[in-house]
Amino acid sequence: MSVRQLKDVAFIDLEASGLSARSWPIEVGWCFAGGSPKAMLIHPDEAWSLDDWNPAAEALHGIAYDDLMKEGVAADKVCERLNNALAGKLVFSDAPDWDGFWLYRLFQAAKKRQRFIVSDFSSIFRSAPPEDVDRYIAEAERVAPRTHRAIPDVLHMRALYELASPGL
Repeated sequence: MSVRQLKDVAFIDLEASGLSARSWPIEVGWCFAGGSPKAMLIHPDEAWSLDDWNPAAEALHGIAYDDLMKEGVAADKVCERLNNALAGKLVFSDAPDWDGFWLYRLFQAAKKRQRFIVSDFSSIFRSAPPEDVDRYIAEAERVAPRTHRAIPDVLHMRALYELASPGL
């Protein structure tokens, strides 16, 4: 894979207020196969209810509602930055259904059109023998453990991608 192609492969992860049908995104992170990770806390939109804030989710990701109110970026600015970074790229998520749902909520709140498609990260491993996948997962957990925060989780995906795609 060429350097140009590496720049076209990205990984995205979202953290959320919970796992309900009305949950909303609170953090988004992304990185490219050959680049530095980026992340943004998301300021709660007025259409999102605090009733959908789950204390168990907060305990898992460690992001407090007050942090979002103080440090979060407005949905329209987050969407603009995501579109600018990811439009035309091959974007992978390890939870495309949930991340796709939260991206939908984010772009809906911003009244903007999402200009990138999120693909299932597991598709990278479809032709790999299961024992290789197990080895990749163990090694990626060692070098880039998942923490339920956006940057560590995209770095974990990138580590898995690099292990599964030797010679990049």
